[in-house]
Amino acid sequence: MYHLNDLQLAIRIAELASISAAGRELGMTPAAASAALQRLEQKLDCQLFARSTRSMKLTEEGRLFIESGRQALTLLEGASNALADNRGELKGEIRIALPSDIGRSLIRPWLDEFAAQYPQLTLSLYFGDQMTDLIGQNVDLALRYGHLEDSNLMRRQLAMTPRVAVASPDYLAKQGTPKHPHELSQHKILILNRGGEPWHKWHFSQKGEEFDINVRGARQCNDGAVLREWALDGMGIAYKSWLDVAADVHQGRLKLLFADQLASKTPLQLVHLQTDYPKFKVRCIMDLLSDKIQEFQQIYPLEK
Repeated sequence: MYHLNDLQLAIRIAELASISAAGRELGMTPAAASAALQRLEQKLDCQLFARSTRSMKLTEEGRLFIESGRQALTLLEGASNALADNRGELKGEIRIALPSDIGRSLIRPWLDEFAAQYPQLTLSLYFGDQMTDLIGQNVDLALRYGHLEDSNLMRRQLAMTPRVAVASPDYLAKQGTPKHPHELSQHKILILNRGGEPWHKWHFSQKGEEFDINVRGARQCNDGAVLREWALDGMGIAYKSWLDVAADVHQGRLKLLFADQLASKTPLQLVHLQTDYPKFKVRCIMDLLSDKIQEFQQIYPLEK
């Protein structure tokens, strides 16, 4: 009989199309991962992957085995999760993908405080403003802004929050305060670059009618946390989620612009892969973040 670890390795090789990447994820050297795959194929008396110097593709036998293997692991996970629920246990690794700014400034401290209560729980955090492939990166839970189209994901909405234009008091003292979004062309603009595409369209609303303003950037970055730091340093005007900058505005580090012209609110959601029985630790983290976001919004409301 083969080892469960070998099955897990084979499934990740199929998902990542790489022995070395799957091995690294599971704490194995490429040589050890390759040896484990060969051992599994010998036990099964079949070739699971067609290998070449550039690719790893499942054979027909490999496809059948991996599909059945996933189902078996799901059943085993369900049984393990049921026991953890019954015991109230929080242990093992949980992998969470977070937007850069809110992830670093708000979510990480909350998760650190939570994890400190459970020494057997291991946090693996992945920061970035790009959309995370939950399967490809083996992520348990992701926090995402916006409306999601992927029907393979379960979601839990944490908040509805607008995007706002903000700048530091120092910048506004030197450059003047714009009264209408159309005046943004006269200012230094800090632009988020998402997936290689600069976010040039900023959304606003006037008398119930939404409109876009095309902006040109004085600075661009693919990391939302850097945009906030630039704004705090007086480098220009940034367009951020209210949750990212609420504390800065309330404490006077940033000024909210165009408060009467904010566009529709954007959902902030937790997403995870569809499953009949989400892991106990995943559900605990979801409850924690839901409570914390509600508390934060009460402390830092958006006042127009």
